[in-house]
Amino acid sequence: MSVTRKQYDWSETRPSMAVPEYISAITGREQTDFAPLYDAIDPEALDALVQSDSPVSVSFEHAGHSITVRSDGEVVVQTVTASIGR
Repeated sequence: MSVTRKQYDWSETRPSMAVPEYISAITGREQTDFAPLYDAIDPEALDALVQSDSPVSVSFEHAGHSITVRSDGEVVVQTVTASIGR
């Protein structure tokens, strides 16, 4: 399993925009290669939850990755690497 992390400033980047951008960056694929984020989570709800004044962590699956978005600006993406014979 591969885990990557990136820190964002939610006053400059909406969480619903950061997730697809980050997945695209770490996979080297275009955002249009993946299903829209709204297939996994309501983008407006994600933005509202994460940009609230309370400490919040939202986790969901998208584009073959396990994603956690935190109110402190951190996005954590876990990629599971398939192993043959295990």
